[in-house]
Amino acid sequence: MPTPLQKRPNDLFVSYGHADRELVGPVVDWLRRSAQLKVWYDGTSGNAAQRSTELLAGGLASARGALFFLSRNWEASTWCKDEHEYALTERRANSAYFAVAVSVGELEIPAWFKLADVLDLRTFDVSSAAPLLRSLAPGSALRLDNDQDVYFAGPWSNPSAAAKKTVDALQHMGWRLVGDSPDHPHFNESEERISSVIRTAQGLVAVLPLRPTSGPHFTSPWILKEIEIAQRLQHPYLVLAEEGVSAPPELAETAFGGRSFTLPADGPNDEIRTVLQAYDDMLSFRPHHDDRAYSFFAASLLGVVDEMEALVSVVERTTNMPCVRGQYLSGQHAQGAIIERIRNAAFVIADVTDDNRNSLIEAGVARGAGTPLHLLCAAPADGSHKTRFMFQDMEVNWYSNSLERLGIVYRIAKRYRRRVLDHY
Repeated sequence: MPTPLQKRPNDLFVSYGHADRELVGPVVDWLRRSAQLKVWYDGTSGNAAQRSTELLAGGLASARGALFFLSRNWEASTWCKDEHEYALTERRANSAYFAVAVSVGELEIPAWFKLADVLDLRTFDVSSAAPLLRSLAPGSALRLDNDQDVYFAGPWSNPSAAAKKTVDALQHMGWRLVGDSPDHPHFNESEERISSVIRTAQGLVAVLPLRPTSGPHFTSPWILKEIEIAQRLQHPYLVLAEEGVSAPPELAETAFGGRSFTLPADGPNDEIRTVLQAYDDMLSFRPHHDDRAYSFFAASLLGVVDEMEALVSVVERTTNMPCVRGQYLSGQHAQGAIIERIRNAAFVIADVTDDNRNSLIEAGVARGAGTPLHLLCAAPADGSHKTRFMFQDMEVNWYSNSLERLGIVYRIAKRYRRRVLDHY
């Protein structure tokens, strides 16, 4: 049985032609050092002179996705074609396994190559690296707005027919179903992040799957923990239980409707659809304006526009939520609006290079409000790492060039990633 994605030790398996090592090596090094991704790369993870089927399968099965560096050298390699086939097999077995292709040389894409989009990485800079990082986010968010976010506490893989039909019904109501990302560790390290995702959704819908060997409630203990978090946050939640599941009374009593509702084996019936509509009506009238999830990016207004747009786009795609900048908040009460946005942000990234006044003020507001704050700063030419007075006890992420900054921003945003369920 294949290892579940969240338990795999690597983020990426790298497939490339060995004659392209000088082109591929710097990109892999950047992914590891700046973005801090765990990469299986046979230049360091295995012996390229001793390639074998076992080595190939083990490398691909140890990762949550594959990255292909396409060129004539890649096309000429029998091993690379095998790697492509193995990756497709992984993706067929688990839709969350992703495969990304970049071109590092002139090449007419082979007819047998089954990935639709190929990114251009022949020049390695911010404009080409940003699309690569955006492509590494699991799933494909159809929209970033989260006015209709509902946390889905249910089976994200191997769902029953009842669960599938329930998700169809939920999405038909216009909800965007969100949850914890599969490339994060589970509750022992992530309860705070899961709480943040639940808090910034309109509500939670739980589908308790039947797990006959998981007594005493015969369902997933992890889903029950997610319901407990919603209960602790006093956040609205609805519990649907598959036939045979015994929902804990202490959770059911404070759920919407004061109980759990039995979900028929063939999916939602008229009663369940009526309950879903009533729950939707309740969420629609519930004030939740301050709970919508977004990040805030504080940076100099004099920065390179294209680079800043690339940074923001990576933050948004990685987290699956909007990223706000103070410069776009204007009007008579702009200062108050900026402060309020910072106070309610899921996190703030502030680039405090050159003691930029706006960035320092916005970072100070975040610190005073207790909003999670992450500092960036360009390393001075003399190599000194002098921290601003009010941030002396905080970690500063130093960067020496634009690519390093982009990688660090991705690394920060990845901590706040939420998964969007598009379909099973």
